[in-house]
Amino acid sequence: MALDDAVRPRFLIHHGPAVNAVTHETLMMYRVDHWVLKRSDRWPLGYYETLAQAQLAAESALGTPMFLAPVTDPLGRIVTPEEQRERWTAGLDPRTGAPRAR
Repeated sequence: MALDDAVRPRFLIHHGPAVNAVTHETLMMYRVDHWVLKRSDRWPLGYYETLAQAQLAAESALGTPMFLAPVTDPLGRIVTPEEQRERWTAGLDPRTGAPRAR
């Protein structure tokens, strides 16, 4: 499990079978899930071939907000979760698109 600074679980890493959607080949991979107590409500961050890749993905996602819902920018335009994610990764404020204060 990857933990944030409040020492609460944020991700669950487990090793198990994963089926390739294109080739239908079954591979053993590391799956990183967003942690919630109810198992059916967890959603995957991704699948990785090595434990080191899975840990790095979980650690990289610790400081990133979820961006699950659209927001309205100061001009009244709707900003989709995808746009918010793109702005965040570019170092911009997800709502306004202005540079984030560091």
